[in-house]
Amino acid sequence: MTNAILIFTFSPVQSFIAEARRASDLFVGSQILVQLARAAGKAIQAQGGDLIYPVSEAPDKPDSDVPNKLVARVLWEKVQTTADEAQKALIREWENLANSARTTLMCNWQIKTDARWEAIWIRQTESLWEVYWAAAQMTDDDYARAYRHASAAMDARKRSRVFAPADEEGVKDSLSGCREALHTQNMDAKAYWKSVKIGPPRLRPDGRERLDAIGAIKRSCRLADRRFCSTSTVAAEDFRERAAPYLDDYRAAVEALLRGHLEPVREHPQWPYDGDLLFLETLTADRLADSYGLKQPDRQRLDTARAALRKVYDQIQTHPRPYYAIVALDGDNMGKHIDACLAEGDPEAAHRRLSRQLSQFAECVRQKVAPGFLVYAGGDDMLVLTPLSQALPLAQTLATRFREITGGTASAGIAIAHHLYPLDAALEAARTAERQAKRVTNKAAVCVHVLKRSGERVEIRSRWDAMDTTFEEIASLFQESDDSAGSSLASRFAYEVLQAAYALPRPDDKFESELKRLLKRHRNTQHPHALEPGVWAKRLRTWAEKLPEPPKDLPRKARAPMSFSTQTAELGHWLVLAHFIVQGGVE
Repeated sequence: MTNAILIFTFSPVQSFIAEARRASDLFVGSQILVQLARAAGKAIQAQGGDLIYPVSEAPDKPDSDVPNKLVARVLWEKVQTTADEAQKALIREWENLANSARTTLMCNWQIKTDARWEAIWIRQTESLWEVYWAAAQMTDDDYARAYRHASAAMDARKRSRVFAPADEEGVKDSLSGCREALHTQNMDAKAYWKSVKIGPPRLRPDGRERLDAIGAIKRSCRLADRRFCSTSTVAAEDFRERAAPYLDDYRAAVEALLRGHLEPVREHPQWPYDGDLLFLETLTADRLADSYGLKQPDRQRLDTARAALRKVYDQIQTHPRPYYAIVALDGDNMGKHIDACLAEGDPEAAHRRLSRQLSQFAECVRQKVAPGFLVYAGGDDMLVLTPLSQALPLAQTLATRFREITGGTASAGIAIAHHLYPLDAALEAARTAERQAKRVTNKAAVCVHVLKRSGERVEIRSRWDAMDTTFEEIASLFQESDDSAGSSLASRFAYEVLQAAYALPRPDDKFESELKRLLKRHRNTQHPHALEPGVWAKRLRTWAEKLPEPPKDLPRKARAPMSFSTQTAELGHWLVLAHFIVQGGVE
């Protein structure tokens, strides 16, 4: 018997994850993909296959995120059987998840079904997954040749997709916006979902959220019981940590106000509830009805809760910041990495080594990200929600660890958005930013999209080595000192640099002189760590010189001053972002 290399994958992936209105949808969608990939990997192993990517123990580790692409050494004579069993296992796992969702829908949500409902459910659940696989025989045990042939066959297979026609009539669901929402013959989707008894946090009341079969599975399958933080909780995390010792009175007031409508979302002794309740604007009749199903709250209890929260604000002299970040980080040139492995004397051992390194990096991500904030970390790809203050430091740290572990580089896309901004739009911004970072020459870059609630949108990029520690240190200059000395640098500096950039578009001697003048004008000479204008002017000019030029193929309308403009304007936007982050999204 001879061996073969099998490559197995499935789709959709990104679009499936992106169909989300809340962070828990994002997380459950990601974990469904992990469970499907894990089931396929176990089936390959059960047929005697030896997983090369991911590492062979990944399918058996419940805390590991298995990627949706599997590479294995299998018996050539059992290739068809192995691939078929992997596909059957994947579909079987999906059916198990769907059945667990149906049980919850029937027993807990008490939904009504009929032939029309069943037809929609079957059509949407049975036609969702597309499975692809390709294999090549290992002639003379030549791993490199077999892998290249299997990879080329997989690429060809993906380019020849066959899509079954789908007829999605009527009112569409709230998550994807393109599939028919579940309903019965005698009730349209709006009336049907208005009649469903389950309330927040699983479903917005009064029919304002309508689910198709896929959305219903995300909201009610067994994976949906795993707690995941909302975008509001992520945004308020820095505040919660500072306010924890002072929250007892406010917690008691909230529990009295929302008795019967409040569920813990995380394990925390002082504050186990959603972070949106740390924002004063949540404590209104409309928001409490919409988010918690509490109609006509007791006015006295509401006033007591609002007074208790204001007291917390006064005690720590701050309030929760409204912005958070989505960080998408991905390894650069992974195809070239694999090609380098295939060129080594023992290509299979080299590929396995890379697989172990990627597994080690994923474990590093899990150790550095707070529980409930990590959406996915598998292979060279990760997606995480972070408080605004932690986004760039975390992305930079993980990019450094990726280089240390694998010897390669990683690029990141970061979307900074208001905690009430549509999640699907913020996620798309993060993915777009990631792609734009990878378009920087030599990659190893970061791109940040700032989605301000005013409608203004800023897009900026930098290579990691060009930024180094400059961004972190310039941000610290805008930070107010605890000893009442104020900040070392006034906020106007950032905005005046941005203004000067329109007259001085090149990071030359003239621009450096203007930087020095502005630094002298806006520095705080009374600060115990007063900055040196000449040193910082040179440092900022050096960073500006290394910032990417605007992409030549961007549409003309995208070349507006707020999107990939001159290097000096890019520097100005980075400085404004530093101040924006220090202020917690308050300009």
